[in-house]
Amino acid sequence: MDTTASRNHDMDAMTERATFAAVLVTLVRQRCAEAGTPRTSRTGLQMRVPVHERPAVRRGFDALIDHGILAMSGEDIGLTTQGRVFSAYCRRMRGERLHGADDAREPELLQRQLAAIQADTRFDADQSLDDVRSLPGRLEGPQRARRQRGPIVWIVLALIIAIVGVLLLARPPT
Repeated sequence: MDTTASRNHDMDAMTERATFAAVLVTLVRQRCAEAGTPRTSRTGLQMRVPVHERPAVRRGFDALIDHGILAMSGEDIGLTTQGRVFSAYCRRMRGERLHGADDAREPELLQRQLAAIQADTRFDADQSLDDVRSLPGRLEGPQRARRQRGPIVWIVLALIIAIVGVLLLARPPT
């Protein structure tokens, strides 16, 4: 079996509830990585999710906190040490190569987490599994477009300032 088929088989091997939990952990992990911090605003993250998907995401975050995979600090949310084990598992399932501290392997803990997720109805998504899997990409698209526009705005602003400066200097003295 080639590696692509093997990866797809592994992703199919995850239950729907585990897949939903994996997507939520991925959202938190990506948002923390973007900010370069161990935590991110839960409210800010939920506000990026389409309105019809927010209740399921909110329930899922609550369940991940209850199971010790995520932790809240004020309004911020981040991965716990146990959460890093689940996150590493999810990343390996997607075919990512992990090294060092990213490759957290604790099989007994992972099995307990997967069993708890499977037993928790809060991980039932309100939409299709394909929609669930596409959520990180759907949220990344608008964010990436905003980041790409940023430098253009600064360049235009610098040009306007330069033109105004040239016009002020070129004006004859009165």
